[in-house]
Amino acid sequence: MGSAKKIIGLTEVVNVCGARKCARVAAICDTGASRTSIDESLAKTLDLGKPIRMTEVMNPSIDRRFKRPVVKVCLELSGMQFDVAASIQNRQHMTHKIIVGRDILHGNFIVDVSKTHNSNTLNSICDKGVLSVEIYNK
Repeated sequence: MGSAKKIIGLTEVVNVCGARKCARVAAICDTGASRTSIDESLAKTLDLGKPIRMTEVMNPSIDRRFKRPVVKVCLELSGMQFDVAASIQNRQHMTHKIIVGRDILHGNFIVDVSKTHNSNTLNSICDKGVLSVEIYNK
């Protein structure tokens, strides 16, 4: 029998580390995303390194495909560490700089939106105090 899955909210604080720096940042746990994704400016700040490959992603809202670089990253969520291949995208205009995808969620977590939201609207989020990115040395 496998270990029990941890219950997490739609948004969770994660730690992500590059070569010499790390960041503590709120991320969206997106069960619809197959891969974890990180904002390109955050990836640059943390020096996540050169892409290991390119990936093609589909944006269903505009029916268009995009190519994105993929880097290896160490990410900690809810006391568990993961080494994943994360895509890099410009998330400058978005509230959260990291999307945690099924590459981390599957088999490890159950996402319960009531842990982080007071209702079904985005502005009911309870973690507004951790939306800033905190950079620290490794």
